[in-house]
Parts: sequence; structure tokens; C-alpha cells
Amino acid sequence: MSGCFAVFHKQLGDLVLLEPALSRLRDHHGDPVRLMTRNGHADVVSLMEGVRAVKGLPLRPSEALYCFDPLNKSALRSFLAPAWKKHLVAPEKWELHWHHPFVFPRTSNPDMTDTYIAEYFWQHTPVPAAKPFRPPVLTPPPDGWAPEGRSPGGYVLLNATSGWKKKMWTAEGWTAVLKSLGTDCPVILTSAGTQWQLAHCGRITAATGSTFLTTTPKQFLWLCANARLVLTVDGAASHLAAAFGVPCFTLFGPTSVAHWHRPAPNHVAYQAPPGSDGACRLRMLPPEPVVEAFGKWMSRLPGVATS
Repeated sequence: MSGCFAVFHKQLGDLVLLEPALSRLRDHHGDPVRLMTRNGHADVVSLMEGVRAVKGLPLRPSEALYCFDPLNKSALRSFLAPAWKKHLVAPEKWELHWHHPFVFPRTSNPDMTDTYIAEYFWQHTPVPAAKPFRPPVLTPPPDGWAPEGRSPGGYVLLNATSGWKKKMWTAEGWTAVLKSLGTDCPVILTSAGTQWQLAHCGRITAATGSTFLTTTPKQFLWLCANARLVLTVDGAASHLAAAFGVPCFTLFGPTSVAHWHRPAPNHVAYQAPPGSDGACRLRMLPPEPVVEAFGKWMSRLPGVATS
């Protein structure tokens, strides 16, 4: 009986960070890792080697199941899945509920401390490791996923919004960064489609002449994988760029840089400084220090020159 089940129903960026743990399962159990996840995540799952998205409930049994989130939907699908051994890996003890011990006789939830989340999941995946930890990796999307008229490397990608308003920077700040590029390289903006996110992108495009694209999931993945450079706030675009090996500059506000970012020469984070109450707020971050930090970083990466 080859392969195993994995279960994960959190956001797209979180799923990208699970890839090293799924790779560890694949090395131990063999292909495929049958992943029960959100329907909208099938495209990114197809870019993970040895992982296959499963719709509904599987019929063919497996020796083991590994769940990496405490959501009720994940617990229910895990309970109904035909697997003999069921494991739960959960970073936060407070997320566990009364039903989890009944579904998962084997539960691991050690403290995260300051561990990068991708490495945390990999460390606590309860199978032997055939290789040392390495950051998430995705295979390149096929050319057929490209938005019409787009070619690789011909643009800078800005994903300026997040599902959380408190993770967003000001339109004026992003405008200053884009103008500091000083090149003729096109800038493409992408975003989810709620009214406040669209309004935010509209202010940036009006001030900079950049292009806003409404994309399918396939097109968004292709744009992240083929940009010369990705600019973003903490979220899926940052994790995707890192997994595709694309240079990325990420702004952090209230979320933990240690948990959600792994430093690399072509993948840097800039966190808003704490206010008088200790909270880091992007809306209070002025453009000038970000433009300066961005310029210094770009000067060390001549290979991503945008003109």
C-alpha cells in the first residue's frame, strides 16, 4: 500500500509552506501523497512533486493520514478517511478542541518558538527524514497558464493587498517604491476582488500608470513564477515567489517575520518598526525608509535589473 493521506484547509500561502513536509511524507511513503484541501488549491498542488489533490472523500484506503491544521472541516475529513493511523500536527495548543483526541490518537503540538513555519511542519512530521530540511519548492507553471500577451520576465509584480487590512501598506507608500524603480519595465498589480482591495489597487494604478489584472488562480501562479521581481505584503505572493526562486521584497506589519519568512539574498523582509504600544503597523510606516532599503537591496542584485 503506497502513498498516504495529508489534510490541510488553510490559505494558499500556508499551503505553499507545507510543501517540505509533504515532500518528507512522499520520500517515506512513496507516491502519491493524496492531499485533501480546498478546491481552489488544486492548481498549486499540481506544482508539488508527488502530491495529488483529492476531491471529496477518498475510497481507497491508506496506511497513514497526517493532518496539519485543527479546522473542523479537516477533522471531519480525517475522521471519515479510510486510514489506519491518523496523526495531527498543530502549532497552537489553543486551537485544539475536545474532538481532536478522538479523531487523532497521535497528536503533536510542540511550541513554535521562532521557527519558520515550513520548517516547523517539516520537523514535526512523524516519519524518518531522508534528507535535510530545504525551503518550499514548486515546479514552474506551464506556459498555457500565462495571461494573454504576457511573456516571462517582462514585468515587476506588485501584490499590494491581503485578506487582512492590517497587513496592507498605504497606496502612497507603494507609489513611492514603484517610482523609485526609475525604469520602463511594466508593473502589474494583482489582488483579490473585494471592494476595498480593488479601491486600494486603483489608487496605486492611478498614481503610477501600472496595470491591474484580474487573474485566475493559474494566471496568478504564472505571474508569480515569471516576474523579474515581486513586491508584496506578507501573504501568498511572497511564499510563491520564494518557492519559484523569484526575487521578492516583502513588507511585514503585525505578523511574525520569524514565522513567515526565511531570509535569502534574493528574498528579503522589511518590518514596520513598533509604535509606542509595541505594535507594528504598516499604515504608520512612511515611504522614505522603505524606498532606501529597497534601493540598497536592488543594488546588491544586479541580475534583476529592471531596465
